[in-house]
Amino acid sequence: MWQTVNLTDAIDFNLIDNQTIRFNLSAWLGGWQNQDDNAKVTLQFYDQNNQLTGSSTTIGPVLAADRGSVTKLLPRQANGYVPIGTRSLKVTVVFTCISPTDNDGIADNIAVELFV
Repeated sequence: MWQTVNLTDAIDFNLIDNQTIRFNLSAWLGGWQNQDDNAKVTLQFYDQNNQLTGSSTTIGPVLAADRGSVTKLLPRQANGYVPIGTRSLKVTVVFTCISPTDNDGIADNIAVELFV
């Protein structure tokens, strides 16, 4: 799943283009018992021509070993500067089924915060 956010009405682009705006990407990620089914969240930034700016940022996955082979969610986050020229952002969540046939990867409270 994904969501694109247009920043043209929300942020003074001088702050972005002077690399003053920072981001924090966070989510609770997990899975079921001893299975490695998982979720990853990726944040990408785009310019006015819908071309990728800067690097993608990904959090996750949280595997069974990270969770002690129990069903639970763990907090994950990453942060950095919004790349110069950014005019929109896209958050993508990918769920991966490892075994057996049902995907038990979990994601909750996905957030992107922009701040000075």
